[in-house]
Amino acid sequence: MTGKLAHMNEHRTSTRPGTVYLAQRRVAVGMTLGMIAGVAWAVSMIVTLVSWAL
Repeated sequence: MTGKLAHMNEHRTSTRPGTVYLAQRRVAVGMTLGMIAGVAWAVSMIVTLVSWAL
């Protein structure tokens, strides 16, 4: 291969398009629940601060 550039893979492992592994699904569910909890906490803090001002 003298004089030619060899194409290198971006990742060491091959990926299967369209498949969601169980661990990835658990991480996605955990992050979603965390975001929902964070939004609920923020809303409750805003409601608390507004109720103190009244």
